[in-house]
Amino acid sequence: MTNEQFLFVQAIEAFKRVNGKTFPTWTDVLEVVRRLGYRKTQTSELRLGSKAEDWTERSDAPSGVDHAAEEAA
Repeated sequence: MTNEQFLFVQAIEAFKRVNGKTFPTWTDVLEVVRRLGYRKTQTSELRLGSKAEDWTERSDAPSGVDHAAEEAA
């Protein structure tokens, strides 16, 4: 397992423990990824069709994760 994979697994396990979830949703997984610091800085290499619009953002863009909900927990 690479360092990146290990960090991701640890972050998902922490999210599950803190939020009491056995099976996080895809939205939960994206939240963890964003909180780890990942940002969409390049165009997609996947062809998802016309229903999915691609975009990019600055590498230092905020996560966009609602911190108020986190503080209330």
